[in-house]
Amino acid sequence: MNASSIRLLTWNDYHAPTVLARFAAETGIAVDEVYVESNDEFIARLAAGELFDVAMPSDWAAAALANAGLLQELDMERLSNWRNVTQPEFQHPPYDVGVGDHKYTSVYMFGTEGFAISLDKMDKTRRSWEMLYDPASLGQITMIDGSREVLAPPLFLLGAGPNSTDPEAIESAAQMAREQRRLVLAYDSQNPRQHIVDGVALVHAWDGDFAAALSAGAVNIRYVLPKEGFRIWADAPCIPANAPDAEAAHRFLDFLLQPDVAAANADFAGYQPVVPTADRLMKSLVQRSMRPTDEQLEEGTFLRDLGLAQQLYDDAYARVRGASR
Repeated sequence: MNASSIRLLTWNDYHAPTVLARFAAETGIAVDEVYVESNDEFIARLAAGELFDVAMPSDWAAAALANAGLLQELDMERLSNWRNVTQPEFQHPPYDVGVGDHKYTSVYMFGTEGFAISLDKMDKTRRSWEMLYDPASLGQITMIDGSREVLAPPLFLLGAGPNSTDPEAIESAAQMAREQRRLVLAYDSQNPRQHIVDGVALVHAWDGDFAAALSAGAVNIRYVLPKEGFRIWADAPCIPANAPDAEAAHRFLDFLLQPDVAAANADFAGYQPVVPTADRLMKSLVQRSMRPTDEQLEEGTFLRDLGLAQQLYDDAYARVRGASR
C-alpha cells in the first residue's frame, strides 16, 4: 500500500526537486523534506521520538542511532538497486553496525572533509590543520557545525585521531577549539560553499562545497587535505525504528540508487554519488575531477560511533560554543 507522502529528515539543498517530483510521479508518494543543521541534530530529533520515514545522517551518526535501537534493519531484498554499489568501502562500510548481510544503512553521497583557502587572502599556505588556528586569520575562518566535526581537526593535530575516547586528548582538543573560537566567523554546516564564494580566507568544508564554489565562479581558491589526516565521510540513508511507512521508505532508498537518479542528485547537490556508474552521467567536469581517489579513500578516516564517549565530545563542544569571543 503506497503512502501519500513520506517525511525525510535531511540536509538543506541535498535532493534535486526534479528527482523528488519524478519519485512522486512514478510511485504516488510525495517527499516532505525536513532540514537539520548538524549530525547532532539528527540524533537528538530521532532520540526524541519524532516521526520520519527516512533519515540522511552521516556515517558515525547513523551508527550511533543503530546502536541506540533507533533504526530498523533494512530489507535488502527490497533494494534491488543495491547491486549498483560496487566499491568495497561502501558495500561493507565500517560504520554500519549490521552483521553479515543485515544492514541498517544504504548509501547516498560520499567525499572528503578538509578546508578551502582563498589565495587572495593568504600570503602563505600550508597543508596542515594548523592554518585554522592562526591568530592572523581573526574573523576569517568558518567551521562545519557539530561536536565531532569541530573537534576532529585538533585531534588530528594532536595525533590522537578523531575517534579518540581518551578524555585527556578530547579535553586538549576542546581547549584548542575554545582558543580558536574568537577567530571563527561562523559555525555553519549549511553554507560552506557560499563562504568560499564570498572569499572567506579559510573555510572548513566538504569537497563538494569546494566543487560547487568552483562551478559558481569562485577563482584563486585551493582545497586542502591536511597532512595530519582527514575525514572520509559518507551519507548513510536509514529508516527509523518508528517509521510510519517502512515500505514506502524502502522504495525511496532503492530509487536513490538508480544511476541516473544518483547523477541528477549529485549535479544538484555538488557531492560525489556512491554509485560509480553515475559518475559518467554527471554534467559537471569540475565535480567529476574532485572524486576522491582510491589512495585518498585508504588514507582517510571514517568517524565511528563512540558510544558513551560521545558525551565527552558533546560536553566539550557545548563549552566551545559557550566560550566568549
